Amino acid sequence: MKYKGLRLCLLITGLCIFSGCSEESVYTLSQDEVSIKVHDTQFDPLSYLLKDGEPLSESDRSKIKTGAKIDTSVVGKTVFTFPEYGLNLHVSIVDEEAPSLSVVGFQVKKDVVFTWNEGTLGQLKAQISDNYDNGDLLKKTLHCDSVDTSKLGKQSITCYVEDSSGNKASKTIEMEVVK
Repeated sequence: MKYKGLRLCLLITGLCIFSGCSEESVYTLSQDEVSIKVHDTQFDPLSYLLKDGEPLSESDRSKIKTGAKIDTSVVGKTVFTFPEYGLNLHVSIVDEEAPSLSVVGFQVKKDVVFTWNEGTLGQLKAQISDNYDNGDLLKKTLHCDSVDTSKLGKQSITCYVEDSSGNKASKTIEMEVVK
């Protein structure tokens, strides 16, 4: 009779009404897709894995032997796999942080044609940094408003920079037109 009860229990998923029958745990994901920030050192894929609908205990965590790793230094989409459970967590690594921009205005001569080029941009003493992109590469995306050299005095202009993820930074500086 015990054999029949065990067999019946195995046929009825999720219900075990006979003694000696134990239900197998079901592993699922709390989310199929997540988005994390680039260089996130706190990313814990196991926090998205559920056992019987509940977060994993420390004991359960220690039993999971997954070799999958995610390189959070690269922006883009990747998949973290839990092969032992046939589960895939889709991870988007994003850069949402704007670059840091520091520029210093300078003097230009009245009625002299002034254009922004490599030399004049160099006079801005631009300091650009970003959590993802190289500052030297970002300098190539630096653009500033035009300077009206027909008027003497100080003018406020804005300089802009954009990283590869589309995050923008701007800084308003004073340029001075002198004789």
